[in-house]
Amino acid sequence: MRPGWRKEADLAVESTKRIEKLAYRVNVSGHEVIADVTEDLGGSNRGPDPHDFLQAALAACTAITVQMYANRKGIPLESVDVKVRIALEGPENQIHREVRLLGRLDEAQKARLLEIAEKCPIHRFLVRGAKIETRPLPTPRSTT
Repeated sequence: MRPGWRKEADLAVESTKRIEKLAYRVNVSGHEVIADVTEDLGGSNRGPDPHDFLQAALAACTAITVQMYANRKGIPLESVDVKVRIALEGPENQIHREVRLLGRLDEAQKARLLEIAEKCPIHRFLVRGAKIETRPLPTPRSTT
């Protein structure tokens, strides 16, 4: 396995419990978040919707990847601001991403850091696409 690649077992996310309407508790690497949709879609708006999580994954991965590279190379990057928006969804999907680099950077450093943004693992995953295999889980036996 290549360095930095994660095994299937490391990537498990579970939607474990329905809270109400369309809100679910989701366990992610030992952290619990709530996913939901807005009231107009039948939810209770208790948390971000799945599209928000997708956008957040790309924004966070971009910022972390660029910051890690800058730290490793001694580039004086103070912070990275990333805005992500799903612009088009359908037969053709499109995501807009804007990156603001903060720090005393010259133009060559800025250009290189924007190149590195294109190499974040989530960016690459989205661009390559994924085959999704859905399998049933066993139904738990009733405890009553």
